[in-house]
Amino acid sequence: MKTLKITLALVLFLLLAPAITQAQDNTVFTITTWKIHIPEDGTREELNTLMAEFQKKITQPNEKIISERAMRHLSGDDSRDLVFITEYANWNDIEAASIRQEELIDSAWESDEARDAFFKKFNKYFIMHTDEIYSGINNFDKN
Repeated sequence: MKTLKITLALVLFLLLAPAITQAQDNTVFTITTWKIHIPEDGTREELNTLMAEFQKKITQPNEKIISERAMRHLSGDDSRDLVFITEYANWNDIEAASIRQEELIDSAWESDEARDAFFKKFNKYFIMHTDEIYSGINNFDKN
């Protein structure tokens, strides 16, 4: 049994070692899961409109973001999960994208008051969030 475990560990290492060394050449992903709720003074339509405005003004012009997908929880009792998977060229671009996002937020609205009003409406829909960072493993991609 011990020999089998050692053999399996060695095989797994040999399979994953090339992927681990290639990870620095792969794109990286952040996965942000938000818990949302629709407050009494809000609607799902308003939330969708606000998210579309943020996407147009902040995410789309951010050159450090390769791609982003947004998904909602589809089945089960709790449909409050809103998940964003964002792709970057490398680890350093995560921080660079964050800096760029702050610049875009500062300039995307015509005034500080308009920006503050947007985020007051926007933030009332979000309870909390979690973040994870992943790197792709090319050996397991489906092309």
